[in-house]
Amino acid sequence: MDLVRKIQSHLSEVVANPAGISPDETLLEQFDGQVTDSISEEQRDALIHQLAQLLPSLQQDPTPATNLIQILIRPPSYTFTRVLNVQPSVDFHAGLKAPSSPINLVTLALLQKARLSKSDADIVASKPEAVAALIELWLSTPDTAVARRAHDTFLGLLIAQDENQSTITGSSSQNLMWRRVFRDKDLYGSIYQICSLDTSGKAGQLGRRDKTVAQARLLDLVVKIDCDAIRSTQIADVESRYGVQRGGLLEFATTRMVDYEDDVLMHMTLVDFLAELLRPDHSVVQAFDISVGPPYASASLDFLISTGLHSRILSYYIDSSRHSTLDLSYLYSRSANYLATYCTYNPSHFLHSEAVFKGTIARLSAVLQNVSPGRWAQGQTPKHDLHVLASLPRLALLPRRTLDSPLFLLPVQPPSEDALQTLATVFHGPSEQGRANSDDEASASRALYFLYLERNPDLWQHVVKAAETVALKDTALAAIALIKSIITSKWGPLPADNHVATFGLPSEAQLADSCHSPQALPPNGTLAILAPPALETVVSYLLRPAQTFSNLVGGGKGDVESAAYRVAAAKFEVLVSLKPKLEEVAQQTGTLEDAVAVVNKRLALGVLGGSGEPGSSVGTMEL
Repeated sequence: MDLVRKIQSHLSEVVANPAGISPDETLLEQFDGQVTDSISEEQRDALIHQLAQLLPSLQQDPTPATNLIQILIRPPSYTFTRVLNVQPSVDFHAGLKAPSSPINLVTLALLQKARLSKSDADIVASKPEAVAALIELWLSTPDTAVARRAHDTFLGLLIAQDENQSTITGSSSQNLMWRRVFRDKDLYGSIYQICSLDTSGKAGQLGRRDKTVAQARLLDLVVKIDCDAIRSTQIADVESRYGVQRGGLLEFATTRMVDYEDDVLMHMTLVDFLAELLRPDHSVVQAFDISVGPPYASASLDFLISTGLHSRILSYYIDSSRHSTLDLSYLYSRSANYLATYCTYNPSHFLHSEAVFKGTIARLSAVLQNVSPGRWAQGQTPKHDLHVLASLPRLALLPRRTLDSPLFLLPVQPPSEDALQTLATVFHGPSEQGRANSDDEASASRALYFLYLERNPDLWQHVVKAAETVALKDTALAAIALIKSIITSKWGPLPADNHVATFGLPSEAQLADSCHSPQALPPNGTLAILAPPALETVVSYLLRPAQTFSNLVGGGKGDVESAAYRVAAAKFEVLVSLKPKLEEVAQQTGTLEDAVAVVNKRLALGVLGGSGEPGSSVGTMEL
């Protein structure tokens, strides 16, 4: 290939006179990924060897050369074994310590080849100076692109596994890189030293600002490799020097490292980290998530409770009067997100934590009571509080003798996108994420729907009106989503009349009595939609042709970009969801055949359903 020969000739000239001849950036840029896929492996190795000879003596910007190396080694067939055979040998330590981002990046690209095999990662681990340089570069470099690639390289080396190994474990007995990092006193200590504020300003140490950057990078890695090795003592001499007692690197990162009193930005980062720690899938390493603490708690939650972090973070939401306005302006939303994550993944623990339970309900009620109709209409909603409400176990939202449900404070008029979305989430039923009793949650979702409907008998009139106000597209879509959430809901029956109440869960008779119904209420969402008051409004709305708007950009009919078409498509999807539900009920009861036939007829007309006929087009709301 002429281009390869031309580049080889040019590189030979540069190697012979590195001070006088600069790499031809235009020429080297012609060699892109498409070209490198077509050259022979001999040509690939020859070019890499030439570039390896050039870089140590190159006095100009090395970017063109380093970019070419990264292109050449990109194919999976270029293994770490071939990296080790490059002549002159790659000096990983020097490349990582070089004060040049292009050199750092190409060195990291070469090291990343070792992530694909445990044996290759073990070779890197056998080079302690290179591992130390990698850790220092990852935590200390001011170049974010270099830091990200160093993070990816370090993580990849830590979790490298054999082809026949199905589970990644943070076991020092299986991975030499783990033993190198967590059993080498100097390497392990360097992580603490770089990130600790106690060493700020000392000779050879980062300043306070750069320390906080290193802290954020450490938190980003710790949450991904969380396991027993992270949560337990590894080298007591190192850990005790930084105030760590028995919780290892996790204890240092969460309780000793961050100055949360004077650094609100790092406090925000820490709270986000703690919320992520509560997610059961936060780590790529197999963590042994077995609780030895309070009932219903995961190992992560147990750790957060034992260190006092759990109650401290929740206080910014539940007991905000304890904190300054400045702190709350940054941390209230973070605390709300932490609370929502906690409730999502540890719902049973939340239900059994009386103080947190009552404090959350009281906080939600206080906030929602103070939202005026005008704010709901203008979209000035308490989004963080609504996120918390939607994440609570449904059992927690049931009204009690001394405590009404904050759910009943959500309005349907004026229509609010956020309120409608929250109602849809709650009414739909339990997700698969938490550990709360799914049967009780399914029953509570059903009870909450009928109790809300009892307090808002015009619910469906307002929802359909919002769904038809296409000029307010997002609100219309939220209204349609609420309809769909009922049709596809995961509901369950309530207990018998003589049951022992679980967190205020009523019996069937008690629910019917609370809703002033002389008969049992519909057992599922499909029948609820086919019962008054939804029957008169929702079903007729779903069967009507879609609206079109001549003054919307693109028209609406057949234009997937228009608001009208998007709303029509969402409405049609609800009808598609209704069909199998109707067929299932019809098969079970021997009724509703006529309803199934009507729905099939409407579905046959497509998304717009004959909306081009006279009288089906309406005007938009002028805003």
